[in-house]
Amino acid sequence: MEEMNVSEELEQMRSEYAVLKRKLNEQEVINNKLIISSVRGKINYLTSHERMEYVFCLLAIALSPVYHTSFSASWAFCAATVLFMLFCGYWTWKRHRELKSGNVESENMLTVVKKVRVLRQEYIDWLKIAIPLLVAWLGWLFAEIFMHLDRQVAIFMALGVMSGLIIGGFIGLRMRRNVIRTCDEIISQIED
Repeated sequence: MEEMNVSEELEQMRSEYAVLKRKLNEQEVINNKLIISSVRGKINYLTSHERMEYVFCLLAIALSPVYHTSFSASWAFCAATVLFMLFCGYWTWKRHRELKSGNVESENMLTVVKKVRVLRQEYIDWLKIAIPLLVAWLGWLFAEIFMHLDRQVAIFMALGVMSGLIIGGFIGLRMRRNVIRTCDEIISQIED
């Protein structure tokens, strides 16, 4: 009789274990779907940021001939501006090409984390490349301004450039910080 009770209890425990295991698997599937959905949304944000960078590059390229006509900047300076913006656009494409929201569901989450870490590190390292290029470009811009314009006008134009640099730098650093923060959120969400 006692063996029969033990057997029934064992069978009941097995069935409860099977139910518990099934519910746990369902919960895990739901959690994975939520994580994938959230990560996809954050990657879409990064993609929209990438597109915004392309718009800024194209705008700067389109405005490059204006430098020549507005203050007689050399065509070499205009060409250097275009090359600088093309370089920035290429660098943006290179950073983001591996990370697209459509790939999230088909890829292993560890692969996504690796790609996001690479993107994050490249955004951190970008200032090491961009600041020297920007300083060289600004030096050339100021040289062009002061060579081709009256001193009084050149000073006001230089002040305008510096104001634009401060505002643009603030916006750019804020965008960079948001991208790095979003990358950190994706990494912590997947790793948790």
